[in-house]
Amino acid sequence: MVSVSGTDWFKDIERAMTDWNQRFAAEIAKSGSASMRGLNGDIEPTPSEVVYTKDRVKLLHYTPITTSSVRVPLLVVCALVNRYYIVDLQPDRSVIRRYLERGIDVYIIDWGDPAPSDRYETMGDEVDYIDEMVDVIRKRSGLQKVNLHGYCMGGTLSVIYASVHPEKIKNLVAQAAPIDFSTRDGIFNLWARYLDTDQIVDTLGNVPGSFMNLGFLLVNPVGLMIDKYVKFYERIDDKDHAENFLRMEKWVFDTPDVPGESYRQFLKDLFQKNLLVKGELVVNEVRVSLKQLRAPLLSLVADNDILVPPSSSVPLNELVSSRVRKIMRYPTGHVGLCVSKKTHKEFWPQVADWIAKNSMRNE
Repeated sequence: MVSVSGTDWFKDIERAMTDWNQRFAAEIAKSGSASMRGLNGDIEPTPSEVVYTKDRVKLLHYTPITTSSVRVPLLVVCALVNRYYIVDLQPDRSVIRRYLERGIDVYIIDWGDPAPSDRYETMGDEVDYIDEMVDVIRKRSGLQKVNLHGYCMGGTLSVIYASVHPEKIKNLVAQAAPIDFSTRDGIFNLWARYLDTDQIVDTLGNVPGSFMNLGFLLVNPVGLMIDKYVKFYERIDDKDHAENFLRMEKWVFDTPDVPGESYRQFLKDLFQKNLLVKGELVVNEVRVSLKQLRAPLLSLVADNDILVPPSSSVPLNELVSSRVRKIMRYPTGHVGLCVSKKTHKEFWPQVADWIAKNSMRNE
């Protein structure tokens, strides 16, 4: 078992890595041409407003940009381990805007930053947060069901939620969602099986974002800490590329802490025991059965995903009772599915069309 004996060693390593990365990027930028001056690396989000708050968790509603043509609203649920704005970095690479352009009414959950007292929050508490946000949207829209889109860990939570509350979900989109943890593809899956999760949580309480980020970087240290900066330098005169790169860097190193008990349960019950697929996962004293998931299901799979390999997400479609089931795949990575320029031309408009079409389906 990999163990943790203190609280500072990984912070020192991650801090040093982050500092080195930022210094390296700055030096490369300074060595570029005059066109690199005045770069705008700020996130360019779609306008939204907070319409509901529960504890630290916020529900955001995006301002429509066209006449609504899809009556059923959509709630997006991202992972707790990353900030939600990965789906809304800038207008031309925003999943949110692709939905809004199709006339879909979009909401998203901002999980916020857990306080020390939130260390006892479990996956069941997160499912409760989703349920409360769904009920707010149902009340605002006057409809009994909403559409749900879950990404990564947020996809796993959304699948669990849709299985426990099938009466509230019209359609489900599961993007790069880890479901079957028995796969031996992907180094992250293998690592997670041997982590001493109890010692990590008992020592740290909430699991620091720096700890999580270090793990993500070490999945591909050469590619994520050296190679990407070399590629950045090779396109030093491309201002748009440089600004996109800086926005991604801002998101990568803006990693929130994760509630301790939720981290413990996710790793032990899912990564290490695979209880969801076995039909043995218990959330809020309820056994979760994927056979209870009956909503039309669209699974989005990134073929080159090294964090959530296709062999973990594809099996979902065979484990549910949905009569309408579809898998859409694209040759990109876990994050590339959100931010790749090509996906926003070729992939996301099709996803939005699927949601619109199935929102009109009679049950």
